[in-house]
Amino acid sequence: MVKFEKNEELLNKLIGVRSTRLNHYVELRKTIEEMTKQNKRLEIINEIARSITVAMSYDEIIERTAEPLKEVIPYDLLSFCLLEGDQLVIKSGIPKEQVILGVGTVLPRENSAPWKAMREKKCFLRQNIWQDPEKYGEDRDLRKVGIRSAIMAPLLIQDNVIGTLNFGSNKTEAYSQKDFVFVQQLADQLAVCLQNSSLYGEVLKSQREWEATFRAVPDTLFTIDLDFTIMNINKVEVKGVHYRQLLGKKCYEVFGKDHKQCNPCPARNAFTTGKPANELITHTPDKIMDTFAYPLFDENGQTVGLVIYISDVTERIHIQSQLVQSAKLAAVGEMAAGVAHELNSPLTAILGDSQLLLRKFGQEHASYPMLVDIKNCGTRCKRIIQNLLAFSRQEQYHNESVCLNQVVENSLALVSYQIEKTNIRIKTNIHQELSPILGNKQQLEQVVVNFLLNAKDALYGDPAGIITITTGSLPKDSEVNEVFISVKDNGCGIEQSNISKIFNPFFTTKENFKGTGLGLSVSLGIAQSHGGRIVVQSELGQGSTFSLIIPAGQKGEKND
Repeated sequence: MVKFEKNEELLNKLIGVRSTRLNHYVELRKTIEEMTKQNKRLEIINEIARSITVAMSYDEIIERTAEPLKEVIPYDLLSFCLLEGDQLVIKSGIPKEQVILGVGTVLPRENSAPWKAMREKKCFLRQNIWQDPEKYGEDRDLRKVGIRSAIMAPLLIQDNVIGTLNFGSNKTEAYSQKDFVFVQQLADQLAVCLQNSSLYGEVLKSQREWEATFRAVPDTLFTIDLDFTIMNINKVEVKGVHYRQLLGKKCYEVFGKDHKQCNPCPARNAFTTGKPANELITHTPDKIMDTFAYPLFDENGQTVGLVIYISDVTERIHIQSQLVQSAKLAAVGEMAAGVAHELNSPLTAILGDSQLLLRKFGQEHASYPMLVDIKNCGTRCKRIIQNLLAFSRQEQYHNESVCLNQVVENSLALVSYQIEKTNIRIKTNIHQELSPILGNKQQLEQVVVNFLLNAKDALYGDPAGIITITTGSLPKDSEVNEVFISVKDNGCGIEQSNISKIFNPFFTTKENFKGTGLGLSVSLGIAQSHGGRIVVQSELGQGSTFSLIIPAGQKGEKND
């Protein structure tokens, strides 16, 4: 009995009232239940905080929040609003399929209960919305979805309001001021989570925009660390290899010639100087890359890596070279015209005087053979000058009826001496009855001259070198009659791997300064402009044959 009285006295002190034993236990039970409820609510807040990550969307956050809350607070409508500029917008809610007061709804600024909670920075309770004499802009929609009571708490980040957390129930007086502490604690925790999610979303958006820009750059763009290791790259594939397989490789293993470090290396220069560097690098024989290296710095200003930008400028360099080549050809043409005019006057005198002397002296005169040689050499010089002028002429070309035999004759007049002085023999196999073509003689001569000079280079140093020039008609496989000029040599031949490349602009296997790599490219263009083609037959160590094949322009007409 004494013990019970002591317990009763202790309980009276604990709950601060005197009561009968029954009332005493009822009050104790209520207190314990309230403490249990508060503890449960704190556990749920902690559980929600642990389960939400920055990578979650707003819908995922409210789903993680909604389920455990059912144990400690009633609701039929749960949502949160966030400030977007000067608008308060519902960003997510439960039930998710709800249209009225659903996601994207903008709450009225002037007359809205959530706005009131935001302005006052404290929970706002509405125990009987339908009978509340104070009306708000969203009340009509709340009635439509059956919400009779609600509680709203501001979402605060260091005293800055970013939105509201909203509970709604189909019952009146579902909430009381006793819920204020819990709802505000929950709102404070959610505010941090939502703020982190929003910041993460902005960072993720910026990252995706940057990656989209990074991937959209048509040229190759990648980053490397201090060891030249590729950290990121914008191409899905490089040289047929997926970009994920390139990550971790050295940049020169992927892009360097023979998988070795470039020399000069813009990356090495940028690391050394801490400034952007640029170099034109030939990565493969027919690829010229403009390579830029831009340093990346840490917060202390130390270089931690590089951004490498590689642009294929092969075509641009080729066009620039073609412009230079065109300028050179124009200069040669002007020089040839000047030389021709200077030579024509004395040459005319030589030819005229030789003809006068031939008339004066008969064939019986001892000087007659020498005079004939003078006249023939003068005539040959005149023809060479005329061909040189025609070959270098830059005016608009006009098509006319052309005999390929005449093209061969004019081409040999230009370069035969240059070839024969290297002890290379020239043999001709001319088809006398050859159909003419419709084309430009000077352009066709340019093709044949290119063939002859290439053959000469292939026979360089060969004492048994022979060049054979053949003209003729191809067997008729269709209504089109085709004629050809072929230039054959018994020189070094062409590697099979290079045959597909020889018509590429600036591709050459000759030593430096012995070829531009433009001759066959230009020749192919001329052939195609005449409706024709160039056929190449070659075997390494056995020689090559280049054939210009063109449709005949006038059927049935022969050139004797």
